[in-house]
Amino acid sequence: MRNFNLLKVLFIIFSALVMGSCQKEPDLIGLGLVPGNDLMQHEYIDTTTVIAYTVREDSVRTNELSANLLGSVADPVFGTTTASIYTQFRLPNVNTSFGTSPVVDSIILTLTYSGIYGDSLAQKNIQVYELAGDLSKDASYYSTSTVRINPTIIGQASFVPSFLQPDSIDGEYIAPHMRINLTPAFANKLITASSTTLSSNDSFQKEFKGFYITSSNATTPGTGSILYLNLTGSMSKVTVHYHNSTDTATLNFPINSSTNSYCARFNHYNHFGYQGADPALISQFKGDTTSGNNELFVEAMGGAKIRVRFPYLTALAKQKKIAINEAVLVLENMDPDEDYPMPSLLGIRALTSDTLTHYSTLPDEDEGSAFINGYSIDNKQYRIRITRYVQNRLLHPDDPDYGLMLIAAGGALIGNRAVLKGPGATSGRMRLLIYYTLLD
Repeated sequence: MRNFNLLKVLFIIFSALVMGSCQKEPDLIGLGLVPGNDLMQHEYIDTTTVIAYTVREDSVRTNELSANLLGSVADPVFGTTTASIYTQFRLPNVNTSFGTSPVVDSIILTLTYSGIYGDSLAQKNIQVYELAGDLSKDASYYSTSTVRINPTIIGQASFVPSFLQPDSIDGEYIAPHMRINLTPAFANKLITASSTTLSSNDSFQKEFKGFYITSSNATTPGTGSILYLNLTGSMSKVTVHYHNSTDTATLNFPINSSTNSYCARFNHYNHFGYQGADPALISQFKGDTTSGNNELFVEAMGGAKIRVRFPYLTALAKQKKIAINEAVLVLENMDPDEDYPMPSLLGIRALTSDTLTHYSTLPDEDEGSAFINGYSIDNKQYRIRITRYVQNRLLHPDDPDYGLMLIAAGGALIGNRAVLKGPGATSGRMRLLIYYTLLD
């Protein structure tokens, strides 16, 4: 009996060594889904044909975001991208008054920082213009949307943003922020506005339509940055310091408020036609699907996304009757530049047509975001679980399938990008790992 047990142990060790030598996938995500007693019946393949290539993102919706992006970055791979902001500002209260014979001492636009992407030591050169066209809280705005502006600059500043501990004013801590002095001409226009204009927000915003806030373009590859701003915070506002015939006072014109009333705002992203970008990226944008075999590109801010197809996946079901235990799409980072980290999450959608703009969610999302995963692993790799999608393709091979789309999740309010290895890369290739069980 003892000899039988010894032989059994040796057999298991030998089997494990053989399987390990043939299947070099070191991290079997989801292996716990397969009962331990069924490991010997568990099969694994990673040779499914994958076709992938990069396409342009038409635009992303950018109005009323939790963060607004401002700045310019000259990415050595993607070229220059500049982020600008269109926003209203509002009265501090109805029937606002500056009193008799008011004189402005200073007028300052303050915007609160919430983060940065790119070179944190890069100098920012910011310009502010007054809007000539209307913004509407009921409208939808996208990364390519624009609004007419008056051509005269009403404020500008050059600075290196500081994200050190908050400032203290009279013992009260204030979050890190930028301050831009606005021109006396704009200040005088504001302080001499009629009582009708200052009576309500509707009247006020017909006369003072808002600001266009933009940045000088970064041009030298590897320079520049994108600031993340919190325009909904109490520190984001226009502050008017003034005196009149009887007093010295301050009025704050917020961009938002604690009430249900808020200001329309949105981001505009300009990629300048990807001038100077990597030739492989430009080639794929022009329809060359083959160059995606080596490298692929993802960019937020309405930039780039990846189309993925598995043209021969259903052939697997015709050969064998199987149950999918796990299907994981793996993508490796080709360009782990610390200054340009990958998006923290790579989203995945099923295409519903060849237009590349209509999506549906994958059935795997019914299990929750933790199940489908897609989070960046140490800025080196993504692993996206698409088990149900693969199983459905095998169960319904004749259903139309337009493939999948990979996008930078939250791409409207982050600046991140990634260069990923394609399915034909010499090492760390993009691959679909399928763990399955043969059925009788």
